[in-house]
Amino acid sequence: MHGVVGYSPGVFDLFHVGHLDLLRRAADRCDRLVAGVLTDELAAELHGARPIVPLIERMEIVRNVRYVAEVVAVAEPGLRGARESVGFARLFTGTPDGPAAERAEAELAGTGVAVVNFAGLAETASPVLRGALESGPRTSVA
Repeated sequence: MHGVVGYSPGVFDLFHVGHLDLLRRAADRCDRLVAGVLTDELAAELHGARPIVPLIERMEIVRNVRYVAEVVAVAEPGLRGARESVGFARLFTGTPDGPAAERAEAELAGTGVAVVNFAGLAETASPVLRGALESGPRTSVA
């Protein structure tokens, strides 16, 4: 038995300190943390843009974070399938969108899974990085 299994799904594109902060906090609240990395196709379907970094590379990056015990690819939307395959008791998210956590709670209602949404993660976030890339290069800092 692995104790309390936690699960944190995400795209994990352009891995940054916000991702690291989420995984560290999640690992502190479970015995074994599984990270679900969304496939390129699912990320595009759910977020409207394909990741910049390919799935295999994103999985390798997340796999090497010391807080993560296992990494799985996520090809299907929804949390119940992941719940059945991973067997998690806690779902960890760091979305600033409160309704996203509420949707997760509604989807997992009756399963006994606790949904934990972390507020105040490190400020660097994927939309900020993606926006910087789309707006073009800035002058470098010496």
